[in-house]
Amino acid sequence: MQINKNIPYYLTAVGLFILLKFGFTLADNNDLTFLIKPTDKLVGLLTGSHSVYLSESGYFHEHLNIIIDKSCSGFNFWILCFLIFAYLTVKHSDKTLSKILTIPSALIGAYLLTIFVNTSRIFASIVVQTQTKNIFLNQQHIIHEAIGIITNLSFMILAYILIEKILINRHHNAKFA
Repeated sequence: MQINKNIPYYLTAVGLFILLKFGFTLADNNDLTFLIKPTDKLVGLLTGSHSVYLSESGYFHEHLNIIIDKSCSGFNFWILCFLIFAYLTVKHSDKTLSKILTIPSALIGAYLLTIFVNTSRIFASIVVQTQTKNIFLNQQHIIHEAIGIITNLSFMILAYILIEKILINRHHNAKFA
């Protein structure tokens, strides 16, 4: 029976995921500014809106009448992407150093994707809700959540497929080099 040499790396990633998830339950807006602030800045650039930070509420855009707060941070998306990225990169790495570096690399890569996806999700939500506010007056919360689910799931699937293909091609090309 052969023991999978990747198990310690997978367990490390899962352990970090659990610690981060637990930490999220204790976090407030101030603790999540590393995710919320860049997203807020990009949303502001896309919409031309300026926000005011209120520690109890989050980033308030008076012009848009929205608040970007803990629930909009994309934290769950970030840690799920981290797990996916860590799994894929460990799976396709042959060297110990490469496997060790997958944890910080996966955290950073997932962070960058999260900022992009969050900004896209919030911007899409603003546009769609502006266009549908007169039609679906009392269902805006459903539209908001549907946009979030569709956006996050779509980007997560696309990221998985793209990274898998890149790693397979890199590994395949390395064998013939």
